[in-house]
Amino acid sequence: MSWPDAVLWDMDGTLIDSERAWLEAAEAVAAASGVALRRADLDRLVGASMSTTAEVLGEAGVSGAPEAVIAELTDRVRRSLIADLVFRPGALALAAQVHAAGIPQAIVSMSRRAIVGHVAAASPVPMSFVAGDDVVRGKPDPEAYLTAAARLGVAIDRCVVLEDSATGLAAGVASGAVAIAVPLYLPVDASAAAAHWDDLEGRTLADLRRLEPRATVSTLPVSTLPVSTLAVSSPSVSLEEQ
Repeated sequence: MSWPDAVLWDMDGTLIDSERAWLEAAEAVAAASGVALRRADLDRLVGASMSTTAEVLGEAGVSGAPEAVIAELTDRVRRSLIADLVFRPGALALAAQVHAAGIPQAIVSMSRRAIVGHVAAASPVPMSFVAGDDVVRGKPDPEAYLTAAARLGVAIDRCVVLEDSATGLAAGVASGAVAIAVPLYLPVDASAAAAHWDDLEGRTLADLRRLEPRATVSTLPVSTLPVSTLAVSSPSVSLEEQ
């Protein structure tokens, strides 16, 4: 069976357990401005794009230009992950089965390339990637998933997306992919997802293949997508080189 044609992994909270690193970095950046983030603020950061993260911190009272705040967050998280990169239990075992079957995989994350590139390089299973600074519109917009599928040379409705957050799940569903909810820190409404998994432990390629491809490709008309999303490159070329 050839299905699926590609597996697209969200990174933070799905492939790796890094949400805590992001939340601790946000709290540290906020503390430097004399701000104590509320639980509601932290919850809004889970699965958020970098621009949304900077917006949430700004609304909470964190000083500094958005790009400066994003750069500080990125540097803190990058250093944290270099020191302690933890893959979510079951993630690498599933990815290894997918790889052994010859199915390409990509990390699709709203984190910056400095972080996503490190995780992709550190993964024992080969994965290309699309990062937040590779796209114009962050999740919940489907642009990142559409970009990943196009660069791999596969149809998005022949892809499986794995996501832990409501924001990311919305992006996966909107792209036309078969989206699986695998929440970690926060519960998600998985009513639009193809499946809801409590975790990744024990999950196999057979579990992915039990799901049916979706009938529709995307909720967005092609004319609304940027040229970078529509450009299809050779599957043999890694996304990092695009």
